[in-house]
Amino acid sequence: MTGRWGALARELRTPFAFLDALMRRFSWHHMPTLAAGLAFYFLLAFFPFLLFLVAVVTLVPGVEGLTEWLLQTAATFLPPDAWRLAEGVIGSLLGQPRGGLVQIGVVLALWSAASGFTSLMECLNVAFGVTERRAWWKTRLEALWLTIALSLFVIVSFVLTLFAGPLAALVAGYLGPAGAVATLAINWSLSLVLMTLVTATVYYVCPDVDDQRWQWLSPGVVVFIVGFGLASLGFSMWVTRFATYDKTYGSLGAPIVLLFWLYLLATCLLLGGELNALLDERRASDSSAAQVP
Repeated sequence: MTGRWGALARELRTPFAFLDALMRRFSWHHMPTLAAGLAFYFLLAFFPFLLFLVAVVTLVPGVEGLTEWLLQTAATFLPPDAWRLAEGVIGSLLGQPRGGLVQIGVVLALWSAASGFTSLMECLNVAFGVTERRAWWKTRLEALWLTIALSLFVIVSFVLTLFAGPLAALVAGYLGPAGAVATLAINWSLSLVLMTLVTATVYYVCPDVDDQRWQWLSPGVVVFIVGFGLASLGFSMWVTRFATYDKTYGSLGAPIVLLFWLYLLATCLLLGGELNALLDERRASDSSAAQVP
């Protein structure tokens, strides 16, 4: 077994030592602090990105139900207060004139890419221990490309969901309930594959690392998807049952909840990046030791 997974298998022979090294690296790079700053930039980019999506929806035929699906999907991950905030913003965006909506959406999407993804590039450069050498215009173009890729991911996921129900009903008519369950499982699997593709692209494009190989399913990608899924679910349940943000922050309760959710997102992204970087270092160290006569 080679690559990052091979390095991980070797490191897990002493799991506590490896976990301690990962947490020390995470702390030494000040990742909790960087995640807080990254969450702020994500917050600045969050609503312009929604604006860009809504602008696309007004132009592309056949995806008129995307906004409703987006709200339903967001309700699964976002805490209730943050979801109500996003619902209100999307509703106000849909009420704007179509021409102005598209123009503003494109401009704010560019700014969103420059603020959100360029900040992520800087943080992942710290995780990998490299200095940014790309020209500023190149990082802006890559950030814009990542924003467009994320938008396409959302639209494709919606299309898959749109056809999953009728397809499951059709298959159930021929194969019974088991066929319908299998169809829905395939649909969710495709959505997971797309999510993995977007995350792997972020880890490949954002850090300025030489000779980095493309890897669809790296340990960092798995840590991010599983970790953020569990953290998001746990935080949503905690906010619903125990938290009193509205009593503590008043009208700022919903933005605070959204900001903390984005902080969890940023933390899991950086943790996955740190894991990949640590495994790359260990793999390079093992290769150097093997070459010594």
